[in-house]
Amino acid sequence: MKYIAYGSNMVKEQMAWRCPDARLIGMGYLEGARLEFYLHATVEHTDSTRDRVPVAVWEISERDETNLDRYEGVAGGYYGKEIWPVTMDDGSQIEGLIYIMKIIRHSPPVAGYYKSIRDAYSELGLRSKIRTVLEPALKRSMARDREW
Repeated sequence: MKYIAYGSNMVKEQMAWRCPDARLIGMGYLEGARLEFYLHATVEHTDSTRDRVPVAVWEISERDETNLDRYEGVAGGYYGKEIWPVTMDDGSQIEGLIYIMKIIRHSPPVAGYYKSIRDAYSELGLRSKIRTVLEPALKRSMARDREW
């Protein structure tokens, strides 16, 4: 099964620990979506096809999915599971499993969590997306926190 990671599950070491069968198959993006932080990362649909979220696409086993369900708090309703389309870097289109946050917390991410995602962006060749995707998401979460 294809699994779409946009947050801390882009970190290769974390995926190796959580999902021992997982294999990174490539990079792509979610079109018409925006990265957001509500303590943890999630993605939201937007009306603009210019909005894109870079993602890592993994091939995972059923055992890995069970591990991710536990980690993402699916049983408790923290994240839900959906199937979303991804445009891969080579232009091909695939669909994969994605976890979408269901319980919203108006709080920015803790520094270590944010840094792990920022480091994953660098490691995966997404350095230019730090400024255009990751940092704006952090700023929006900080602004929401002040308003809340």
